[in-house]
Amino acid sequence: MSSKQIAQMLNLSPESVNKNRYRLRKKLGMEKDEALDELIAGL
Repeated sequence: MSSKQIAQMLNLSPESVNKNRYRLRKKLGMEKDEALDELIAGL
């Protein structure tokens, strides 16, 4: 899902969604270019 779609569903701003994605990637030690959905699909 796009950040805009997630933001609409959760009643947040798209910037908040992007910031949370950034923080999650940082905690997981992922690169900026890596996709979170690929990581989740591999679990």
